[in-house]
Amino acid sequence: MIRFTIDYPKNFAREYGLNAYYAGLHWSVRKKRADAWHWMVRAALKSQGIRPRIFQKPVRITFFWDDRLDIDNHAIAAKCTVDALKDYLLADDSRRYVRAVEHRFWDRRCIGVEIEEANDT
Repeated sequence: MIRFTIDYPKNFAREYGLNAYYAGLHWSVRKKRADAWHWMVRAALKSQGIRPRIFQKPVRITFFWDDRLDIDNHAIAAKCTVDALKDYLLADDSRRYVRAVEHRFWDRRCIGVEIEEANDT
């Protein structure tokens, strides 16, 4: 199992909540935000000493949130995080490699990510 945390970026809910994307952001703004998120995830991994290591079996990824968004409003941030894990911890994000994504709340003022081998293989 691998666990790491990500500090919340400024304006998280306004920029990365699902409602922001429903508002019709231009594709270039979405790309800029996704690129920034990918960089932030990779920086968090490196700063916490997590080196590249591709999981050989399918995984389950659990996200832990501590913000005011509804639990189902985290889809964009979760997708950007999973995308950032490709070629670092995941071979790909297809169903062959990622079997489940879960969302939970916690009280730690950061985003938690837990990656573990899936039991259903």
